[in-house]
Amino acid sequence: MSVAVPEATPGRFATAQDAFRKVIELCSNVELAGEEMLGGELRTAYAGPAHLASMLLSASDAIDQAALAKLPPPDGADAGFWQRWLTFRAEDAPYVWRNHREAIRKGFYQTGNSAVLVLPTGAGKTTISVLKIAATLARKKKVIFLAPTHALVEQLTDDLQKMFPTDKFGLEVSSDYDSLLLEEAQLQDIEVMTPERCLAMLSYSPTSFHKVGLLVFDECHLLSAESGKIGRALDGMLCLLAFRAAVPEADMLFLSAMLKNGPEFSEWIAKLTGRPCLAVDLLWKPSRQARGVVTYEENEITQAVERAKSAQRAKNVQEKKIAKGLRAPAEREIRAQPYVVWGLQHNWTNSTTAHAFTSISDDAFQLAGGFKGGRIWATPNANDVAAAISLRAHKSGLKTIVFVNTKADAVGTAKKIASELGEAVVLNESEVALWDALVLELGDAKHSIFGEPNFGAVPHNSSMLRLERALSERLFRRSDGARVIVATPTLAQGLNLPAHLAVLAGDKRSSATDGKREALEAHELLNAAARAGRAGHLANGVVILIPEPITTFKPGAVLNADLKGKLKSVLPEDDRCVTITDPLEVVLDRVMEGKLDDRQVTYTINRLVALSAADVDVASTDNLMSRSFGSFLAEKKKKQNDYLKKVQELWDFAKEAVENDPQAVVVLMASQSGLPLDLLEKLRVRLSDGLGNLPTTIEGWIGWVFAWLKEDADACEHLLRDVEKSAISAAGKKAGTPLTAAVLEAIQPGIEAWISDKPVNEIQRALGGNPNGTPESSKMCMRARELIATFIPRGLSFVIGVVARMAEELDADKSQPPLELELLQSLSGAVRRGFDTVGKLQFANGHREILGRLQLHRLYEETYGFTDEEFDEEL
Repeated sequence: MSVAVPEATPGRFATAQDAFRKVIELCSNVELAGEEMLGGELRTAYAGPAHLASMLLSASDAIDQAALAKLPPPDGADAGFWQRWLTFRAEDAPYVWRNHREAIRKGFYQTGNSAVLVLPTGAGKTTISVLKIAATLARKKKVIFLAPTHALVEQLTDDLQKMFPTDKFGLEVSSDYDSLLLEEAQLQDIEVMTPERCLAMLSYSPTSFHKVGLLVFDECHLLSAESGKIGRALDGMLCLLAFRAAVPEADMLFLSAMLKNGPEFSEWIAKLTGRPCLAVDLLWKPSRQARGVVTYEENEITQAVERAKSAQRAKNVQEKKIAKGLRAPAEREIRAQPYVVWGLQHNWTNSTTAHAFTSISDDAFQLAGGFKGGRIWATPNANDVAAAISLRAHKSGLKTIVFVNTKADAVGTAKKIASELGEAVVLNESEVALWDALVLELGDAKHSIFGEPNFGAVPHNSSMLRLERALSERLFRRSDGARVIVATPTLAQGLNLPAHLAVLAGDKRSSATDGKREALEAHELLNAAARAGRAGHLANGVVILIPEPITTFKPGAVLNADLKGKLKSVLPEDDRCVTITDPLEVVLDRVMEGKLDDRQVTYTINRLVALSAADVDVASTDNLMSRSFGSFLAEKKKKQNDYLKKVQELWDFAKEAVENDPQAVVVLMASQSGLPLDLLEKLRVRLSDGLGNLPTTIEGWIGWVFAWLKEDADACEHLLRDVEKSAISAAGKKAGTPLTAAVLEAIQPGIEAWISDKPVNEIQRALGGNPNGTPESSKMCMRARELIATFIPRGLSFVIGVVARMAEELDADKSQPPLELELLQSLSGAVRRGFDTVGKLQFANGHREILGRLQLHRLYEETYGFTDEEFDEEL
């Protein structure tokens, strides 16, 4: 595709297209000479050659327009680098899809243009974004790529490393956020991170971004506070505003499949940057999906429930006792043959042609039952039904992703499917290396979340170790590997896996606040559905939703409202279902309502204290609130005065917070972290009073932090609120137990075991658990997993990072010479990754080919762990 079209050898036609057109012309001939005798014209046609020539003409036109290697370089780019990269990329992706051609035609990859690209799920958002990334790198600028989850950060890092390999282009792609906190650390050519980590980096070291030329924001619809997760949305919006302030000349690229108000959002970005921002909204995608909903014949469900009632009464008589719940024999009677109703059109009329029914099994499926006050009803039994569907799909040669709502469901359902499949998958060389590293990390293979390692079906959830998740993904990607992967919705956030079928086991979950059942949001359902038939993997996919409650139908009748609504949830007119709103406006509204103790209100005020201490004016362009999306929308609606009144009230509270003239370092830390001034002041005093006696080791600092949190209940509650449940679980306490000094005392030995060279089963013992006990789940070391997967990375590493940052700002290393600055800057990363010395963390950074934490500990000791006698012998 990168080579010029050779000259036509015979010279009869200027181009191949001319030859095809001539064939089409010659294949049809009209003879007029015998028209009177024949009573009409004589037409001769050669249908075969004409049809072939038409197809070749269409293909040649498309190929000519779609050649990736023919794209001209953007303004200011190194043409040599650009052409070398295009040639390399064309080896895997020689053609530009027609939706991508539209974005290119509009000039989205040109220097100085930002863009909001709204493409359907599976339409290659990452594929098109790499053109803008390559254009930026060709200008000797760096790229920040933001992704919403750590799992997606890991995948994107791997993908981008393959698209920009170091050995070919001398470029580095990194997601090693910890190393960026070290003194004189430089951003790599492409840095992949979450918006929260980018905001932290922008807060601590905005000058590090001076060479960045592009910010890519994947899944940008998550900027909206619509989803209820205002904390994440708020950090994302603050990150965006802080990035613009730090690098005003950089371009921005926003990617989403769910965004409704893309043009409006792009208008704001254009105003924010002072340069064009293109809105590219394309519905076409190169893969197709059939989407349907599991349903049952109404009469069959009615009969099943009647059988259950009879069995319930019979068992009550037999036991001479009226049961308070549904008896097992009664529940076993609730069986019915499953059907799927497929949507055939994107309109919701009463026409019977708008849908079609198919049976997915000739056998009845076991459903579950509900019981209250003597009333019995059928419930979906979604996980078991999903397992049954995936087993039948396997018999048809289809790979399946099953989405379940909890981590335990993912593990249990995967084990059930693997057991029934009865097929063992043989690990290849790279997978054996992962498995060996995993067994070392766990301390014994029996602690693996896979259970019996036949790998026919594998789980994927956040309680899995990184090595386990990587093994699951590799096994499922293999054509002869795992047939089913059972995942929690975290996998749905953009991960590309080659699934023919996606089964959504339920569209509701238990609320985190009151435990009641609540509906999954539209974008969650659509994200999960989009995993079937991914561009670049499979052209076609099938999606089946198992709804809650069950739906029924009457043969030959119009679809009822419930069934129609469920079908519409997985087959809307398009995927655009989220309107970005400004989370800062939510904060302003809460301030106006007097909710000053609201966590997000105090967080925003703390972020603003540095500006308020500097007496920045409310309407000043230096004030991030005046540049916000909310401010733009207010101006557009001619409600700027109302908006400024809200901002003024927030500003008054921010000024009030600094009335007592707090220490400059406290104000700085509050604006960087969003933490309360009084908490940071107490931390400053504690560190200042301890100068001269502060710890000089990582383990020592863990002890210092735990001693502080045990003594300061307010600091403990504020800093560990988001991981409180994880701490309770890791300590082996009952749900609802308060986070007290006793709980911290119980988990501290587990932290110390984690940073040393202890495997997971030893960490479980350090936490007071028995890795060899019963039930079976205890063998998976769930207390240790909760500590490693949640408490440390999402809680403790942040807390210890704040402590280290305050100590650094107080010049503790200069006041106490044995304490090294490098140790303070490495504390958070070392604790998160499980190392007890700075040397081991640096060793890990230099040996990324080593797969596991314990492997790195062992190799480090083998390399540097000389005793004095051994050292003398070496000399």
